[in-house]
Amino acid sequence: MHDHTVGCILSKKKMKKLLLIFFAVSLHAGETNIYQSITKRNAFELTSETPRPILPPVSEILRPSVFLTGITRFNGIRKIHLVLRKAGEPDKFVSLAINEKQHNVELKKIYKNSALISNNESEQLMSFKNNGLPTIITKPQSIKKESIIKSDIDRNERRRQYDEWRKRNE
Repeated sequence: MHDHTVGCILSKKKMKKLLLIFFAVSLHAGETNIYQSITKRNAFELTSETPRPILPPVSEILRPSVFLTGITRFNGIRKIHLVLRKAGEPDKFVSLAINEKQHNVELKKIYKNSALISNNESEQLMSFKNNGLPTIITKPQSIKKESIIKSDIDRNERRRQYDEWRKRNE
């Protein structure tokens, strides 16, 4: 019996050692995975380098917004009419013929309902649908003939009911 008790005690000691080793290894392995994301994110501003946002090129920032307002033909010369909007500046109204350039905007080609321009050396296809000036004017709702006819029928029916009521009350 004594030998059996000694064997159990030894196996318990070995078991405890194995558990401690396993626990230490798992802590060490898990430690790098859990806290590494905090270090990378610099949540507590512990590292000296803060990530800097990547800015677009200066030409993109300085490029005005361009809106197509018209395409005309007068005396055989086709022109496009544009509005240039730049933050902090008043709108600029520009009319260009092919190969003319104003305010770093050059007209390359005119199509039926669109035009190809170069805006600060960046080519852009302009159309009324995609690059027209935003509007605040809304179209009135169209009145359908059916609704007019129906309202006339309703009006006549109400008049007939009123006439019947008046005759009964007289």
